[in-house]
Amino acid sequence: MNILSKTLLWTDQAWKAALPVYEKILRLPFITELAAGTLGKDIFMYYIRQDSLYLKDYARVMDIMAARISEPELSAMFGRFAKENIEAEKSLHAFFGEPLSCVQSPTCLFLSSHLYRQAAEPRLEVALASVLPCFLVYERVGEHILSACVKEGNPYMKWIETYSDDGFSASVAELSSICNSFAEENPASRKDMTEAFVTGTKLEWMFWNSAYIMEEWKI
Repeated sequence: MNILSKTLLWTDQAWKAALPVYEKILRLPFITELAAGTLGKDIFMYYIRQDSLYLKDYARVMDIMAARISEPELSAMFGRFAKENIEAEKSLHAFFGEPLSCVQSPTCLFLSSHLYRQAAEPRLEVALASVLPCFLVYERVGEHILSACVKEGNPYMKWIETYSDDGFSASVAELSSICNSFAEENPASRKDMTEAFVTGTKLEWMFWNSAYIMEEWKI
């Protein structure tokens, strides 16, 4: 490791490693058409339904993480993250319409299962790195879309604003700071933390792509 890399926060190193995946996310038709306001409503509502199922699992994983953390303040923070995810989901669904009942798509189920698996990872710092993409990647994507989107008449501005507002950014900063602290305390795990973060970023690509093709079970 060179001198420069030692001065970098873990999140900076992880983001650099995940950057090629992030750039592919920005080129996904789901993202470009969402920004343009031309994404089909059926595709968007498919996404909302799958996201609803995923966020329920994500909130449960946050609760698991809260139970694993010994520091009361950090544990309470993860409990708050779980609550905020549910509240954000309810807010979006109230605006766009309550999604119809459905089953998890193969990709959604895979993503949820991956998070539960990572939540049981013996090294807490690696488990933490696994849940960060849902915060950090969404923030960066939201900021990109907000800067590039067609605002007037865009039916998806509520979704865009949700993931680019100051409240969400504050939560991202909190979780990023926690991950950086754990990385500093556990330098031997930094490589595995980065791999977990990159994997999570790839899964975000898969989730948006599966929504665009309205993925179904083939059997």
